[in-house]
Amino acid sequence: MKKTILMLSTLLFIVCLNTGAWAHHAAVGMATADAGPIKTIPASTLKQGSFGFDIQAEYIDLKRFSDEELLGFAAAGNDVHSIDSVRHLFLSMGYGLTNDLTLGLKLPYVSLKNIRASHAEEPEEVHNHGNSSGLGDLSIVARYRFIRAADQGFEAALIGGIKAPTGETNVSDPDGERFETEHQPGSGSWDPIIGLAATKKIGNVSLDGNILYMIATKGSQETDLGDTLNLNVAVSWRAIQKEVSVDLVLEANAEWKQKQKIGGVRDDNSGDTLLLLSPGLRLAFKNNMMAYVSAGFPVVQNLNGIQTETRTRTLFGFAVGF
Repeated sequence: MKKTILMLSTLLFIVCLNTGAWAHHAAVGMATADAGPIKTIPASTLKQGSFGFDIQAEYIDLKRFSDEELLGFAAAGNDVHSIDSVRHLFLSMGYGLTNDLTLGLKLPYVSLKNIRASHAEEPEEVHNHGNSSGLGDLSIVARYRFIRAADQGFEAALIGGIKAPTGETNVSDPDGERFETEHQPGSGSWDPIIGLAATKKIGNVSLDGNILYMIATKGSQETDLGDTLNLNVAVSWRAIQKEVSVDLVLEANAEWKQKQKIGGVRDDNSGDTLLLLSPGLRLAFKNNMMAYVSAGFPVVQNLNGIQTETRTRTLFGFAVGF
């Protein structure tokens, strides 16, 4: 399995290096003539025969529980964990099968820092499990643009794909204890993805929005991590149009996550509704290269049960295409 994962990741990386890139979700529109979003998926697609490649780093800072808080939760009969931060490194590639159909691949490297836990059965002890990291699940997604009204500056696209169980699911802590699936880089499950994206251009402004739903199935360790619904909207303004163009971006990124089930038993300390307000900046270069940065701040955070809250989400990346 590890050899298969290594071959997939190596192949993806080599292909990307040899063919160029698509910027994160926005990277399908590698043209620098228009403004565009960062996290939000636009309806634009790659031209037939063109490639794109993107490398992106994401850092999610969490509000960790203290040891005293964890012991208090355990004394009250709760099994609770705490994580300091989550880090992702994404490699993405896109290819224009036709002018209206783009195929994309996305492979993450996942790292969870300082996992600690307390259990009702051992209310006087905090377990320090250390870090969990490794290759995550590969996503294969197609985007079909079914509306392109150039005179009105409007586009709409259907999104469909699958998240394949290519990620590592047997990572253990320093004591040899296997992490639960929610703390593994991979899920071990095949998860279908469906969605819709829309884009409206008004002069130097781009309005983009997308909805994306992932249906979780049972994976490693009899765990169903729960369905996920993402809703993103973005306003992007081309503030400077020169050799290096500058886009100012403001996005709202919402996520609803269903409670997970382990062995058919629902975990009440899982699942959430989260809304981030995310200002960002894109630099578009004439040679079809792009750099971007975004910072997300929670404005709504409804967590089920006892979970660590999100402080901030920061992401930055670099894209190139031809």
